[in-house]
Parts: sequence; C-alpha cells; structure tokens
Amino acid sequence: MLPQMLQPRKLTINDLPSLQKMDTGIEDDYILRIFDKLIESPAQELYGLFHNHQLLSLAGYSLFGKDQFAMIGRLRSDQNHRSKGFATLLLQKVIKDLYKRPSVKWVGANTHVHNLSARRTLEKSGLTDGPISYYLTLTAPEKLSGHTQGNRWIEVHELPEKRRYLLELSQNALGLFPYECYYPLPYDASLFSEEYLKASNLYVKSDGSRFVLINNDQKKYNYSHVKYFWNDHYNQPGFFETVLHHWKENPDNIGCWIDFSPQGYRNIPDLTPYHVQEPWILYNFELR
Repeated sequence: MLPQMLQPRKLTINDLPSLQKMDTGIEDDYILRIFDKLIESPAQELYGLFHNHQLLSLAGYSLFGKDQFAMIGRLRSDQNHRSKGFATLLLQKVIKDLYKRPSVKWVGANTHVHNLSARRTLEKSGLTDGPISYYLTLTAPEKLSGHTQGNRWIEVHELPEKRRYLLELSQNALGLFPYECYYPLPYDASLFSEEYLKASNLYVKSDGSRFVLINNDQKKYNYSHVKYFWNDHYNQPGFFETVLHHWKENPDNIGCWIDFSPQGYRNIPDLTPYHVQEPWILYNFELR
C-alpha cells in the first residue's frame, strides 16, 4: 500500500461506522461507548489513518494543565494491518499537529513496559523513555501486613493550603504527577487548578512531613486514586488508615489505586492485598 494512498486525519462524528468495522480484537472497546464525547470535547482529539474508507489505525490525545500537556493514547490498529508502520505514520501526523498548538509544551504517551511493539512505535515517533510506574489497586485491606499502624492523618480543606503543600514538595520519588489513573504528567503547578483541588482530598501527617492526595476517579470502575510522592508507604504511621478511611467514605469505589515507583514497589512486603498490573513506562518529549 503506497503512502500517498493513505489519509491521516482527525475523526468526525460521521466516522463512527468506520470505527465500528475496525477489527482491533478488543472486546467491549470503551471508545465506541464514548466516541461522541471524545469528538465533542475541546480538550481531546481523535485521529484515524484511512485507506479509501477503511480505518486502519486510531490514535488521539488529551490536553491538561491549561493545554500545556498532551497525553497521546487510544492507540488501535486493525489486526489485519499491523506491523506495517501505519501506527507510526498516524502518530507523526498527531505530533505534527501538536507542534502547531502554541500552548502545548510537552507530549507524552504511557504504555506497558513489555509492549515492545507500542514502544517501538513511540520511539520511531520521536518520544523517549522515562519513568516506570507500578499501578496497584488495594482491594483486600484485611490482608495488609508489614505496615506501621497509626492515627489517621489530618484532612486539609482550604484550597490555598492544599496548593501550598503541593507547591512546596521538595522530593518526588515517582518522578511525575499521577493526574488521573493511567495519566502520569509532569509535576507542574498548572495542574493544581481550583477545580482539581476542590475534587481532591489532601491529608497531612501530624508533624507535617508527609501528605497524601486522593481523588475519586473512574476508568471503567471507580477508584480512590492515591497520589503519594515517597517510597515509605509501609513505614509511615497512619498512611494506610488514611487511605482506607477515604475508601470507606466513598463506598462506590472498588479499591484504592496507588501509583508506586520501582523502589516503592520493591518495598511492598506482600502483594496479596493488591490487584497488580504489569509495569507501565512513560514516553515523552518537550516541544518548547
């Protein structure tokens, strides 16, 4: 198939039938359920690579932090047209368009460490590998062991105080800011908007040396999404009591999603209480 016969472009609402015909091998693909919302959203774009009217590959991006950070995702290819460079061709179009947006200064993409084909595609598109994260969901707290028990941490309610704690963070073992589940971004003040802070619960240890930020997030299921920027989860008295208190206060959540650095993951004495995903790696580059 000659390159000049291929058409990469943004999708419109009229492209839904083409997406429905695409053989991705994914059962119950959530993109089909929210396609209209993605097309209508000013902070998201979907792109497709077409041959005639057949959709061969899909990609998109979401904007965060006053449109400064673009996270590429929703990568899909028709099973009959993989390993032909089509996904790379489409990503190059996406990135070219991002260059044209003056507000965007960073582009990232998150994939499994062991997804070598996706990693090659990202590397060919100009992105470089960055931090590795482990996504664990605490679902069986009764099996927790090896942690230091203590009093629940103090909740901070005032937005300026929440922002102060986030801005004064002097070290970050994660090397990123887990803005949402599956969406790690650079740790940047532009992400700490009033709306985001209102939706966040921030708890501070009594001596002020540690804090944890927790949001309710939905990625098919509802989670208490825990953002903790040190590797000493099991050594800090009251950490797990605080996290579990948030879950108890939000019973619709199926568990506590916690982002761990590689060292934090190695520090876990027993994985039995968790649902464990394969590790993820963040690819990124700065446009400006």
